[in-house]
Amino acid sequence: MCGFTYIILFFVKKYLFTILRLYLSFLLVFVLQKLLFLAVNFSYADGVTFKEVLLVLWHGLRLDSVATSYLMVVPLLIMAVALWFKHVNLRKLLSWWFVLASLIVTIAFLADAMLYNFWGSKLDAADFIYAKNPKDLFASLSFWLILLAFVVIALLTLGQVLLLCWSTPKNMPRVKIRWLGTVIIVLLLGVNFIGMRGGVQESTANPSYVYFSKNQFLNHAALNPAFNILHSMTKNEDLANEFVFYAPEMLAKMTDEVYESHPDIVDTLLTTQHPNIILVIWEGGGNLMTANDSVAPFFTRLKGEGVYFSHCYANNFRTDRGLVSILNGWPGLPTTSVMKMSGRCKYLPSMAKHLNAEGYHTAFYYGGDIDFTNMRGYLFETGYAMVKGGESYAWAPNQSKWGADDEYLLTLNPNVLPETPFFATYLTLSSHEPWVVPYHRLVDDKANAFAYTDSCLYNFVQNLKLHGLWDDLLMIVVPDHGVAYGDAYTYSVETSRIPILWVGGAVKSPKVVDKMMNQSDLVATLMAQMGIDATDFVFSRNVLSASYQPSLIMHAYKNGVNLIDTCGSTRFDIVNGNVVPAEKPHRPDATADIKALLQRVYSTTSEL
Repeated sequence: MCGFTYIILFFVKKYLFTILRLYLSFLLVFVLQKLLFLAVNFSYADGVTFKEVLLVLWHGLRLDSVATSYLMVVPLLIMAVALWFKHVNLRKLLSWWFVLASLIVTIAFLADAMLYNFWGSKLDAADFIYAKNPKDLFASLSFWLILLAFVVIALLTLGQVLLLCWSTPKNMPRVKIRWLGTVIIVLLLGVNFIGMRGGVQESTANPSYVYFSKNQFLNHAALNPAFNILHSMTKNEDLANEFVFYAPEMLAKMTDEVYESHPDIVDTLLTTQHPNIILVIWEGGGNLMTANDSVAPFFTRLKGEGVYFSHCYANNFRTDRGLVSILNGWPGLPTTSVMKMSGRCKYLPSMAKHLNAEGYHTAFYYGGDIDFTNMRGYLFETGYAMVKGGESYAWAPNQSKWGADDEYLLTLNPNVLPETPFFATYLTLSSHEPWVVPYHRLVDDKANAFAYTDSCLYNFVQNLKLHGLWDDLLMIVVPDHGVAYGDAYTYSVETSRIPILWVGGAVKSPKVVDKMMNQSDLVATLMAQMGIDATDFVFSRNVLSASYQPSLIMHAYKNGVNLIDTCGSTRFDIVNGNVVPAEKPHRPDATADIKALLQRVYSTTSEL
């Protein structure tokens, strides 16, 4: 027992201190890089306060520690092996890694910092397309600036190597019980792995972790450049070449009219063009909300008071896709998520950005992990000035697997709402599997979870009325996607059917809009009612235009697409390219339409 105690104490003194010094040295490099980034891009830093610089460093530490954990893998492995050899020069053994790691980290930092000054965006894998032609990549830089960059790379790399070598002892301390030392290092590798994924929470490390400000420059300054490039490599699919079926001229001929939209309106739905807006995105809503009046009785009652879009289909099958469809008017993709592509998010047309330009104050509220699938970063990039996630609801006594229950999210606190006019978005989560909620009215757990959210919505509306916010308010309730129920499957057409409801004092009169539409058509329809130009929402259609004719409706599920039109539906498996027997009759040329729309959506997304 004394021997074990000795070896552990010896290890703490000789090895853990060495590992900690090395870890902190890597971390220090990333912290200094942020200060240099702010200095190099001083034109963007105009007006940045000392407090904001500290916030950049503080929030940036989260991904700096992730990047450091990646860099620590090699030293830990080398130490574990070196324990079994005598007279090992640890510093010399690690020096090659120090040189390689420092060079990679320095090049990533300097390229990012220098190009940001010209591009105003972080360097990521999407920019590597220019690497095929280095002349294009460095077109913004003069010869002398490029020469200076090479000199700076050499000096910064040398400085980092010297720092790391100083942090590492020359000789490898000898351990009497070598197997125990190896076991301890292996355990440390396990801890390091947790650091590499960013912790033990549901979400894995992503750029969203460091976003904290409505000033995008501060968020970009906090974002570790090496991590951002590595992360984007895993998310930056070659979208342009994923689905190529037709020549550009033929593609345009087949798809141009599908998403044609006009700003005119045949009916004015609102009493004002500038109402306060609350958007409630109902997790997993859809046909279950309208299956029968017992599931969501309050929502059913509201249908009779507002504008009810009765023939709408979700674009997608997951929340991250649903948000992009609703807030950006962008179709869901069956193979990937645009939200996870931080380099592309900022180029999406956005409801929040358009309303910001009209003087609205924007906010987003969610009771769960808002860093999941890069959500926080996506929201800031697409225009939300205030973003509140699960950490803002840590006080809630009931926490489900996904976060604070909906009754706490939808507890109205007027002091938390933005100034008027406001656009506030609430994303619910209780009606998500495993369907466990603090509410017991229906026997079926799934239906009961939706009934619970319906009861929370009732309380929310009553509080809005109590605080005098209902009279000039437009509340929009829309599911992010549908949920399979009964005999339906995720890919079923009935699963993709969702309701959209506009209600509140700003609604002129009750109405049912039965035009066939996609979830992504919501934003163009709303912008038209508000007199706001929506031409950059290239995949969103104003369904209340006199020229709108229901044409093709797309619903993407994993590795597949449903095409729905007035004739019926067609299901297309993109893995094997086969048409699955349709649930309803379909046109012979429906498969060609699916291929053309897939190509159009993917190629347009690749251009972001």
